[in-house]
Amino acid sequence: MVLIDEIENAGIDRLAALKGLTLQDKIVVLVTHDPMLALLADRRVVMKNGGMFRLHTTTPEERLLLQKLEQINKEITFLRDQLRKGCTVSEDCLQGLEVKDWQLNNDSIAETLL
Repeated sequence: MVLIDEIENAGIDRLAALKGLTLQDKIVVLVTHDPMLALLADRRVVMKNGGMFRLHTTTPEERLLLQKLEQINKEITFLRDQLRKGCTVSEDCLQGLEVKDWQLNNDSIAETLL
């Protein structure tokens, strides 16, 4: 069993680290504010006012949403890196990332997240 507190502040590739642990058949208990990390879990506990508020089982629809969120995260990370290097960014920058052209329906997202 591995206990991890806010891995998003550790300065590492958090998705790769967590996927690596789960591939090794480790039980991972994670405290996070990152919705992408929470969606990696089979189950997640939502805390409120210092106590357990709700227990969720991650649905297949949420797994699909996670794939879209991961693509968005790659795009944001790429653009941040380009800006840090002093480059000018544009929509053309993202073409090299093989960005998939998809549209999210706002009602579908709200239903998925509830």
